[in-house]
Amino acid sequence: MDQALFLWINHGWSNPLLDPFFMWVSQWWTFSFPLLLLFLAVWWRQYGRDGLLFWLVVIVAIGTGDQLGNQLKHLFDQFRPCFELVGTARYVGHAAGSTCTDSSSGLPSNHALNFFAAAAVITLVLRRWSWGIGLFGISVLVAVSRVYLAKHYPSQVLVGGFIGTGWGLLWGYLALRFLPPVRRLCPALQPAAESTTATEP
Repeated sequence: MDQALFLWINHGWSNPLLDPFFMWVSQWWTFSFPLLLLFLAVWWRQYGRDGLLFWLVVIVAIGTGDQLGNQLKHLFDQFRPCFELVGTARYVGHAAGSTCTDSSSGLPSNHALNFFAAAAVITLVLRRWSWGIGLFGISVLVAVSRVYLAKHYPSQVLVGGFIGTGWGLLWGYLALRFLPPVRRLCPALQPAAESTTATEP
């Protein structure tokens, strides 16, 4: 089932317009890092130092999540499709018969883990559901890109997404629990505004 779903996305979705799009979405330098810098600029402008601290929390959640993903890769040691299905998998951007330049182990997908972790911590803290929908949508695109590019099986990105969501919620909870500047960013944790309406005698 996993290989059939992989081949459906990897081969069935094959399109000369989707190739560069998914390659772009899957790149750290041209997509992920500019997105993080955009968050930094927006939060610094809206929240000042509190926004900078929250941005650092997101960076720590992503960085520790990446390390967790690497440890799990060593534990499970499950092949990526571009290693296991050489000659069958369409390895986008590489010559036919090429294998991955990444490590052979692909469970979980660190891309999926990191993006879902960031989406979860941002959504939990800021409680802006439009942001949450957008960020989880981007995370799904990144996860699909890893399958389309033959870097991961669907099950590997699914596991990465679940772990990343839990990891992000954990870091969001810790930040709200122990960092007052981050608590100030969460609308649900702010005291209700007192009514200024004067009561009639």
